[in-house]
Amino acid sequence: MLAIGAGSWLAGILLSSVLLLPALALLAVVGTLLICVLLFWHNRQARLTFCFALCLLLGAWRYAIALPDANLQAISRFAGVVQVHGIVCEEPKLQGRSRKIILQFDKISRDKGQSWENAHGKLSAQLRGALPEDLYGPNYSDEVQLQGKLQPSSIYDPPGTFASMAFPRVSIKSAAQNPLIAYLYHVRTALADSIARALPQPMAALLVAILLSLRTPGLRPLTSAFNATGTAHLIAPSGYKVTIFAGIISGIMGRLFPTLRNQQHLLSRQRRGGWQAWCTTMLIVMSIALYTLINGAGPAALRAGIMGILLSIAPRLGRVYNIFTAISLVALLMSIFDPFIIWDVGFQLSFLGTLGIVLLTPYFQRLFHAIEHIPGGRYVAETVSVTMAAQVATLPILVITFHEISLIAPLANILVMPLLSPMLLLGMLLCGSSFIFTPVAVLWGWIATPLLWYMITVVTWCANQPGAVIIVDTFSTVLAWGYYASLIVSGSFIWSKKTSTKTTEEHNAAQAPVHNPSLAILNKRTWRIIQISVALLILIVTEGSTLIAHAHGPLRITFLNVGTTSQPAHGEAALINTPDGKTVLVDGGPDIAALSQALDTRLPSWQRSLDAVILTTPRLDHITGLVDIVNRYTIGEVIDAGMLHPTTTYALWRRIIHERELHYVSVAQGVTIPIGSEVALQVLWPSSSLHKGSDEARDNALIMRLITKNGNVLFLGVGAQSKYALAGLADGVDANYLRASIVHIVGSDNTPFPDELEGILQEAQPSMLVITPAIVAAKHRLSPDQPTSTAPGIPISMLSSSSMWQTVQTTQEGSVEIIIDQNGYSINLV
Repeated sequence: MLAIGAGSWLAGILLSSVLLLPALALLAVVGTLLICVLLFWHNRQARLTFCFALCLLLGAWRYAIALPDANLQAISRFAGVVQVHGIVCEEPKLQGRSRKIILQFDKISRDKGQSWENAHGKLSAQLRGALPEDLYGPNYSDEVQLQGKLQPSSIYDPPGTFASMAFPRVSIKSAAQNPLIAYLYHVRTALADSIARALPQPMAALLVAILLSLRTPGLRPLTSAFNATGTAHLIAPSGYKVTIFAGIISGIMGRLFPTLRNQQHLLSRQRRGGWQAWCTTMLIVMSIALYTLINGAGPAALRAGIMGILLSIAPRLGRVYNIFTAISLVALLMSIFDPFIIWDVGFQLSFLGTLGIVLLTPYFQRLFHAIEHIPGGRYVAETVSVTMAAQVATLPILVITFHEISLIAPLANILVMPLLSPMLLLGMLLCGSSFIFTPVAVLWGWIATPLLWYMITVVTWCANQPGAVIIVDTFSTVLAWGYYASLIVSGSFIWSKKTSTKTTEEHNAAQAPVHNPSLAILNKRTWRIIQISVALLILIVTEGSTLIAHAHGPLRITFLNVGTTSQPAHGEAALINTPDGKTVLVDGGPDIAALSQALDTRLPSWQRSLDAVILTTPRLDHITGLVDIVNRYTIGEVIDAGMLHPTTTYALWRRIIHERELHYVSVAQGVTIPIGSEVALQVLWPSSSLHKGSDEARDNALIMRLITKNGNVLFLGVGAQSKYALAGLADGVDANYLRASIVHIVGSDNTPFPDELEGILQEAQPSMLVITPAIVAAKHRLSPDQPTSTAPGIPISMLSSSSMWQTVQTTQEGSVEIIIDQNGYSINLV
């Protein structure tokens, strides 16, 4: 009855969305039906009919009152530049290099805050920033005020959102209107940071998504591969994760309290049990609730969490758990709270996928019944059946949303699904130990790294196979409704032909082999020893070779091409590896994911520390990546020249350094920074008093010379663009301190360098010039004999064509590695 009532309620919401029925008229009809229910209470058939009709009209009424048209002062009725006030009502979502927040507003102003009018509605706002939690930006439950141009919502905005703003001016009035939600959100980001500190990217991003369902920038390159292989459920909230999580908690309880070990089986026996069983159940319920909230409490997470709680408490109440009743109750509760949720893609995929697995899996298992008798056949048959059932149930939604059909999903799920449970357990152990003793967390990270590498490799390989995905450009909603209608008709026909009274579980148990000789050869303990030995062998092979390779070697300076996807050449970072194993990162580029990937491919996966991080200039294309690095890595020393008028990004940089209690040093001309026993950095600029000019970021940029016994490197960096810095360098520094065999400069589009750069290069007398990023669009790239600009100065093309030195540009070569040893220097393009 509950399923039919919930279905009527949802049908009413859909009906009201099509017909746009008036709320007052619906309420009047609801009152009439309520009287009819009372009058015909003793007639069961009439009573049920009126009750279902009442549910239908109540659903329509709930949708009608939620529409902005029901409120004459709905926010969508305003247009132009306005100020709005409200609360961030959902978790911010990362989209490339920006964050999208959803705000529930209560008032609006058209005259720059002079007067306010009441207004109600949801608005999506796109803000700058690429961190899950922004210390200087609005977060979950913050009270904020935005000023910007109000626009209609787009198709990419969540259901129930009726307006949007692009990069408005933000003013935070007060933080954490709901302290509990704000605290849980902070805990979630703190757990994600602990994983990021213990694992390299993109392994850390994958484990964060598996355990916490949080999409971080490092996951962006892998998202399309998981979608294409039908394994996106691994990085999204799911009921299977909740089941595994509840099993882990139940197992831990059994280990900690042996007297409760026998009580754990009561969950599957549908018995009430004693107080011990109730204690176990309540702990599981609280753990599931907490896990659901930490996972973001989105539609899919809520559905999985509520159903997991119902599954846990049903035996304690002496009730048989019915999945159809549970899913109907969850859908009813969620749509009462937010009627627009039934248009949410996560809600649709979660509910239809669950129904498909329950209803269709037994039929697909019959197709693979023959292979269940071979070793491993039962797992293959079950995984393929579940995958195909979920795909069949969600096919129209996947096509309409993602425009693709995955044909390789069954194979991909067979290869990676066995690792889901171990990864959840390792993630929990890593997060728990990170708050107690960090080296233990790193140890768990070593164990998880090969498994995560395997998952990424398999998913990427499957996604790149020919024919793995079918692209569907157009698929109308009419076809989707027709698809589900035919699925219901065919399912009803098959159900009517079913004559056996056995349940699916009994049928599978009857068909299962009683004894499998291939599995009986080794007992459980021996199998576990073999599994641990294989895992240790993989760990030793993957980590040992890297450790040996980095133990000793020459000085390596790698200029990393760490640009964004849209501007691949726009990036600035340099990684220094000294012969005695010290590691220094100079600048970070504009993209977090690109820098993380570049570092993780050049550092051992076990290394989550840097001896020093140096910021030469607080420009966005230098500092953005470093803000993430100082938050995730263990840093020995943080070095920069300071800033007279700090920007928001630089203030965030200094705040993270302070909160993590990192050793910070502000340097100036004359300071020498030792890097191990064989390398040192001499600071040549800026002077002790910073310049107050109009371009502070360039005029006060750090200029350094790296000194080794085999050669020197002059890091002019972005200071090569500053006439003030170059003039001060020429007047205040002896020419002997400028001598270097390699000089590094940072270009800026096609803008010429100041004429003063020529004098500095003549004093340095380099044999090689490294130019990064020297951005020149491919279609506008000029030949060496063409001027790059009509403005006075030295064009990049002139520097590149000079016969006095060899020139390397990261825009043309990508990342450049320079190796300095007793034989001089050599160049590798990586």
